[in-house]
Amino acid sequence: MFYFLSKSVLQYGRHTAAVSPTHKHFSFQLSPSIITLRFFISTLENPNKHSFAASYLISKFGFSPESALSASKHLNFTTTEKPDSVIHIFKHYGFSQVQTLKLVKKYPRVLSCNPEKTLLPKLEFFHSKGMSNNDIAHILCTYPHILERSLENCITLNFNFLGNLLQSNDKTIAAAKRYSPILYHKPDRFLKPCIDILKEYGVPQKHIASLAHRWPKSVMMSPNYLRRIVEKVREMGLDPLKPQFTTAVMVMSLLSESGWERRLGVYKSWGWSEEDVHAAFIKEPWCMMTSDDKIMAVMDFLVNNMDCEPSFIVKNPYLLKPGLKTTFIPRASVVHFLLSKQLIETKPNLVTLFLCSEKMFLEKFVNCFEEAPQLLKLYGDQSNLSK
Repeated sequence: MFYFLSKSVLQYGRHTAAVSPTHKHFSFQLSPSIITLRFFISTLENPNKHSFAASYLISKFGFSPESALSASKHLNFTTTEKPDSVIHIFKHYGFSQVQTLKLVKKYPRVLSCNPEKTLLPKLEFFHSKGMSNNDIAHILCTYPHILERSLENCITLNFNFLGNLLQSNDKTIAAAKRYSPILYHKPDRFLKPCIDILKEYGVPQKHIASLAHRWPKSVMMSPNYLRRIVEKVREMGLDPLKPQFTTAVMVMSLLSESGWERRLGVYKSWGWSEEDVHAAFIKEPWCMMTSDDKIMAVMDFLVNNMDCEPSFIVKNPYLLKPGLKTTFIPRASVVHFLLSKQLIETKPNLVTLFLCSEKMFLEKFVNCFEEAPQLLKLYGDQSNLSK
């Protein structure tokens, strides 16, 4: 019997095998479908153990046999009733097939949870706080382990604590979408100690709230590590009362030491000293999060196309923020046209030119001239090239 079944499996897996006629001994040549072979052999040896769950994962979600066997060890259903109910609830809450597949592949155990007692109350809670179906799908697909946590003792506490800080459900939802684990860990582990440290150093409540809203990962790190970062930022000369302080904390928390040194080297290639980088960082900490390629491109454009001294950018590091194709090139094209037609006598201040709002730029450099239609076309053509 074993010989017959094994031969069938071999034919199914399209393997070549050498069979000893006396001992029924098999010698397999390893091929990609060996995983499928192992799945069937495991099913034969353990017909009632995990084979149903594994088969369900393969047929319903496209798991490989090997990953299905591994995941099935943590699943406890032997009929389709429970997992089908779980899938139905996700579908009811607007999850697409792709989103459900992503969630299940990241967290197969969700198929074994009690749909009515465990899953539904959490989805209803998220919905009651103003989350759209897409919000819920985004958060759970990003970090489905949230579903492991107690609704009353963890998820609700986290949401309410963050909501009290941000004073807005919409901002709380946005923070959870940016860093979903913020709903997983109880506030006392990371969030509250990190906020207390920032308060201890005199950071205003509104700046702490802004950090938690825009960069929630920065308040979800080891409190000891955050304290070291905050101390270092203060030693660099940043004022805890100013918004640049929390931006600097965020940058330092995300940028490794090697990343800092690499970025330092990029600025030095344009003649900046370490003191220049330090001065620029104090004014605009985000300059150290700008990619190497963008720094090189913007510096090249400003220095070689706009006759800007690198020292001017040290004093105005905000110039590194706008996009080269979306802001610098279109606006520079308009100004070069105005200069060539002698419609303006001198090149405008670069900070005014590149950092003013779209509305102000059009009022100051386009709409006030008779050539406005031609300028608008030039500006629009250059802007469209970036799309």
